[in-house]
Amino acid sequence: MNRKLRLALALLISSLPGKPIRRALYSLLPGTQIARDASIGHRVLIAVDRFTCGSGVTIRRGTSFVGPIEVELGDGTFIGRANRIECGDAAADPSQAGMNYRRRFVTGRNCLINDSHLIDVLGLVSIGDGSWLAGFASQFLTHGAGTMNRDIHIGRDCFLGSAVRFAPGSGVADRTIVALGSVVTKSFTETDVVIGGVPARVIKAREGDGDYTFQKIW
Repeated sequence: MNRKLRLALALLISSLPGKPIRRALYSLLPGTQIARDASIGHRVLIAVDRFTCGSGVTIRRGTSFVGPIEVELGDGTFIGRANRIECGDAAADPSQAGMNYRRRFVTGRNCLINDSHLIDVLGLVSIGDGSWLAGFASQFLTHGAGTMNRDIHIGRDCFLGSAVRFAPGSGVADRTIVALGSVVTKSFTETDVVIGGVPARVIKAREGDGDYTFQKIW
């Protein structure tokens, strides 16, 4: 489907009253699969190449998925208000084929993405089972001059505070806490740690009995 037409249809559907109506109409668009028990809030904009939404997913008001990207939301994922998951149309132009843009956003099961985050999807952005993008106003950037390693990986059962920044090619391993305001510029392979700072570094090991699964509150 032509991207301009898809965007126009998505704008119309997003403004309609009633979550069941929005879910049903979005499901009619090519490349879109949404579980029958998923909740699609008012002004949720879905205008992407492929969109797969698992069981028990909630997407709240004003969040947008826009651009030539593939989105896969695992069962039980909660996405709050006014998040932007996007990529510019130019990334899919045939002239850009040599850049190998992956253009994919994936969440595992029972993830949380709170409010007003920006996720740039030129590369692959993956969020592991049970991880939280908590707080507000974090940025995940997968583009930059001369950047070829664009992917960002968040492990399982991680907790990311407000206003964190992830650079292209960065990531954290399982059960990592990322402190508020941190700038993550590389890929951390250590598990069970707290990282923070500008640029982020390992501050300390996490303490406890090893069970860091966060309680589902939505």
